[in-house]
Amino acid sequence: MQKGSEELRQLLADALDGKQSRREILRRAAAMGISAPVFGALLAACGGGDESSDSGSSDSGSGSGGGSQTTTPSSGGSSTPTGSSGDSGSSGGGDIPEEVVIMQGVDANTLDPLLRNATPEFNINVHIFDMFTKRNPKTLEVEPNIVTEWKTIDDLTWEFKLVEGATFHNGDPVNADAAIYSFERCAKGKIGEQPVVQALTRLIGYESAEKIDDYTFRVKTSKPAAIFPDLLTSFEIVPPSVYTDADADAIAKVQREPVGSGPYKLVEWVKDDHITLEAFENYWGPKPKVKRVIFRPVPELSSRVVALQNGEANIIVNVAPDLVPQLDAGENTRVSQVTGGRIIFIGIRCDKPPFDDKRVRQALNYAVDFDSIRTALLNGAGERAATIVNPPHQNPNLKPYPYDPERARALLKEAGVPEGFEVTMDAPSGRYIKDAEMAQAIAQNFEDIGLKINLRVLEWSVYAGELLPSGNPDPLFFLGLGAPFTGEQEIFYVHPDYSLNYTFWQNDTFVAKFAELNQTIDPDKRQQLMNELQEIIYDECPWVPLWHQVDFYGVTKTFPWEARPDEQIFVGDVGI
Repeated sequence: MQKGSEELRQLLADALDGKQSRREILRRAAAMGISAPVFGALLAACGGGDESSDSGSSDSGSGSGGGSQTTTPSSGGSSTPTGSSGDSGSSGGGDIPEEVVIMQGVDANTLDPLLRNATPEFNINVHIFDMFTKRNPKTLEVEPNIVTEWKTIDDLTWEFKLVEGATFHNGDPVNADAAIYSFERCAKGKIGEQPVVQALTRLIGYESAEKIDDYTFRVKTSKPAAIFPDLLTSFEIVPPSVYTDADADAIAKVQREPVGSGPYKLVEWVKDDHITLEAFENYWGPKPKVKRVIFRPVPELSSRVVALQNGEANIIVNVAPDLVPQLDAGENTRVSQVTGGRIIFIGIRCDKPPFDDKRVRQALNYAVDFDSIRTALLNGAGERAATIVNPPHQNPNLKPYPYDPERARALLKEAGVPEGFEVTMDAPSGRYIKDAEMAQAIAQNFEDIGLKINLRVLEWSVYAGELLPSGNPDPLFFLGLGAPFTGEQEIFYVHPDYSLNYTFWQNDTFVAKFAELNQTIDPDKRQQLMNELQEIIYDECPWVPLWHQVDFYGVTKTFPWEARPDEQIFVGDVGI
């Protein structure tokens, strides 16, 4: 017992110092006969939190006042942010360091505006590129950005005016030609059916763009496009001379060497170590107060927490709820939290028997004991989701499926599903708050109603880089829809035409009603249609909606940054 205790103490110490990977730590724990959940609880008791990790979306956007100039460190960036620390305990009036380190759970796979489809990539891109429009960080209202104003000429024509005198990082002018090229590259280029492409072509119905003068252009659509300004909050303008897409090499180059017109430009990207950005001296907007921004991918939550406590990071993502009191009580740390726009869910392959029967899908919804999960894993945070739509467009009449295992068992029996039916469920590790642990709990819920679940937990790089792009996940899969707020975009996620709809759900009434929504401008009529569409989804259950994720960020106590509902981490929000 003495030897075992010493081994356990050493294992906990190694986990806390972050020098070994999560996989290696859990392998050693397993060799000692300690399961991952038990080890996570032991680690939390030691002040290290669990070993779950995360990055921050997936689906779904600027500057600040001037500051003093200083000499910046080498391109790799220093390991410790500059600027003093203190214990102000509030975000207002704090220190704005010249270098900010942001630790996300994963590295970017690409920085091409048309290929990135996850929040960690967007958080980097929003510094490098200008989105055509932007969201107010507090109200989420759409505001001007590189586009200063817009109007409709008729139901199918939009006119936009650009900032005058802006340049890209390579010196090229930001003008109507660049704007038109950005639209054409997206809608008619060689990139393929990426989410942003589908949003522009299928939701907006982009047809063509026309130059009016150097800073004015018009866009023609095939349908009324009520959400066009909203969509442009996540649509980047690019320089035509760089984003030529001439061949495979050119496409690959811009994924690694982005050129935008945003407040920061890329200095260096060392894969899986850091991305360093520095302020763009010729930025058209307010000059950034933070001179250098470093994004570091750190998968292990405990390592991110230690880095924050040691002053090696200014912002860390996805703090586990049970660590919030510890960080809020820290001498130099605090937590900024917000109920975000990400809906965590279990997707159901509706093309795979027996899940082609909606009774089976409804049974899965009745099977989830979210209250127990919230208590055990989320420290009481969050609410069960009833629908796949974010506020303010949720149908208020829909309530979450209640926990009713007896009803779930009855539905499975009625549908002819035999006791012990085996099914594989995929889940990521290292993407969402407590993702692997939550998947384990839900798998147990499903087993409690008579299914046998083979849970397959994959690192996020494999989950997002291989499994999902294959278009062939297992019959059940754990995922998150992140931060659109138009209603229409969230609902489109289960449309059969959307390439990321891994449920393969088909419903003719839904498709017809969605087409009507897509053609409707009147806001009251749109909300009525969205309510009806949500009722169809609620009854058909292509998903098991779990919760609207509450986002917890660890922040240096004196750094005046606050969490946003859209999951965006943008240092330009500081000091505005």
